[in-house]
This record gives sequence, C-alpha cells and structure tokens, in this order.
Amino acid sequence: MEERWPWEAEESLEPSDPLAHQRLEESFKEELPRVIKLLPVQGTVMGSSSPHQTGDIVCYDILKRAPLYDLTSHFSDIHPHAPVRGAHRHISAPTLFCLSGRGWEINDGKTYWFSTYDMLVVPPFTIHQHGGDEEAGCEIFVPQSRMFSILGLTKREQIKFGEKPTFPQGTEPLHDEQGKLIGYRIKKGVLGIKEDIDVMLGADQKTETVFRARKEVNPWEGAVENTYDRYLKMFHDEGSFCNAVTHVVSFEEQPWEWCRQGRLKWFTHPEMASAARRVWLYMQEISPGSRSGKHRHMAEEQILVISGQGYDIHDGKRWNWERGDLINIPSMTEHQHFNADAQQPVLLLSSMPSVCTDLGLGGIEQLEDAPEYADSESTAS
Repeated sequence: MEERWPWEAEESLEPSDPLAHQRLEESFKEELPRVIKLLPVQGTVMGSSSPHQTGDIVCYDILKRAPLYDLTSHFSDIHPHAPVRGAHRHISAPTLFCLSGRGWEINDGKTYWFSTYDMLVVPPFTIHQHGGDEEAGCEIFVPQSRMFSILGLTKREQIKFGEKPTFPQGTEPLHDEQGKLIGYRIKKGVLGIKEDIDVMLGADQKTETVFRARKEVNPWEGAVENTYDRYLKMFHDEGSFCNAVTHVVSFEEQPWEWCRQGRLKWFTHPEMASAARRVWLYMQEISPGSRSGKHRHMAEEQILVISGQGYDIHDGKRWNWERGDLINIPSMTEHQHFNADAQQPVLLLSSMPSVCTDLGLGGIEQLEDAPEYADSESTAS
C-alpha cells in the first residue's frame, strides 16, 4: 500500500465524526517514542549539519520521530579547519547553543565570539553565518519552533552557500551560462511537493525592502494619540529593541537559581532582554541520584541530555535516556526527570515555545518539588 502523508489520510475519515481527525493524530502521537537518538550531521548547502530532529521546520513531516507539533531542532558539528559555512536569513530569531568548543557568529557583518555553553541570539531579518575556532572547532545545537511556518512567516533566503556545499538527494545545483552556482532545484516528491522548486541565491526585491525597513527603523518620536498609533509605535519599538540587545548570552554571566523544579540557569524567557522570543531556553542540573520536581504545562518541551544518564516518568510511564538523547514531552504531560547515576550530575538543556505565554497558556502547574528545594524550605522553617 502506498505510504500517505498524515494530512492526506484525512480523506478516509468518516466526515460525520468531528473528532475523527483528533483521534487519528492522537494515535500517531501514542505510537512515537518520547526519547530519541540524534540524527547525525550530513553535508548541506550551508555546511555540515544534522537534519531537523523531529520533523522539518516547515511542518511537512511532523509526527514522524517524536510526538511534538511545534518544536524541532538540529545541530552543526564544525571540525577544526572546516570549510567556511554559508550564510542565510529568515524572519524568526534563532537561538544557537554552543555544546562544545568555541567559535564566531557574524550578524549583518558584525562578529561575535562565543564559548562552550554560551547561547547566540540572531535577531529577526538578520543575515547570519557562524563557524568554529580554527583549532578547537565547535558543536552548536539549535532548538526551533515551527510557529512561524503556521503563521505563514517561513520566508527564508540563502545569501551564500558553504565553501564546499553538498546538495542532498532530491536536489540539484543550478548554474548560470558562465557556470557560476546560482541556486539549487528541489525535485518534486521531496517533502511531498508536487512540482520542482528552484531556490535562488540572494534576496528578492520585496523581501529586501520589508526586511531592511524593520532593521533600519528609528525610535518612535511623538505622542501616541490613538489605538492605531500604538501599532505604528510597535514597529519602531520592535526594530529598535532588536538593534540594541545582546547577541551572545554568556553561560558565566547567567546565575543558577534554586526553585521548586530544581537548579536552573535561564538563557532566554519572555522577561529577558533578548531577541529570541520564540522559545524559552534553560539548563537544569540534577545532583547524583536525585530528581527534578514534577510538573506539567500546556506548552510542549524538548530537552537535550548534555551529560549524564537517567530516565523520565511521563504520565506514569518510564523513558530511559543518556548523553546525546532528545527527550520529547507533549503538551499537558505530567513529567519528572531522574538522575540514575549515584556519582555524576546530569545536565539538561530544555526548550519550550514562548508563544503559549502570549496566548495566556504559559503557566506551569507544580505537582512535586525537587527534594533539595523541599529540604531547604523545611530547614528554613
């Protein structure tokens, strides 16, 4: 039987049942694992990067590897003396987390340096390119939200290919009459597309006009006299804010916080002065043999195991994990993390979509406190 994409399977549903589509997708989700191994890096037009770990960023192949609708991720492994990576830009503001080594990021021509466990923030509409230190290299993990695709704001442009681009299966390079590489063609059938699509290097005129206006905007001047003025001012405020905030969030400068969920270090959240507003991102350390608090929330969550080994309990079911695994937590799931090693701490990197906060769905329900927090509270009383 020919394999069908999830959205094509709707044709076979009983039209009189309004919950049929919901039940179909729930069945997909229940069959998928909560803990998965990372797909390895491969050659791309940008350089060496992994595929999107839980489905493409533009929503073509979600519910394929893990039960998440909004969150996915990928990583780049940049070896010492690696070929120079390509440059591109898009509407969303990506967060790039350095897992090891050190390197550089160029945003609209300005260079920023980063080290292990630092987070890079690329503001919207920014041409960006990164690379590793010539001697040390680096590994960069990129948690991502699909929300921009759902909103119809996936616009992305390839400004420059990597020094030694690799065109994946299903694509082919395009050259001009002089033999210069000018783009690539995605062949029909890739990600379900029905006709060939040409992706050309550089910016189109409309995008360039819109992006430049938002990058070069000046601060608002004058009074706000009516509701519409608020939105005119917002255009100025958004651009001015992104032009002023930092592009590197330093691991050393962010404090560790003890809270009911355990020991956390925040890199971005809605109250921080950061252009990375599509995800929350925080690190959690769990002491040897200990556990996190237990909670649940409306937002999905995706967690990279940076070091250590242990297991999660999701709605009463156990999922084992180890260094390099991705833990995938669907919406409304009661969950808790356990360190199975009595000698070494666990280090986790968690991402959650921040859009739930904007929708009034960002609150977290705490069901059990981390033992260290509970002990400190009882000692204080």
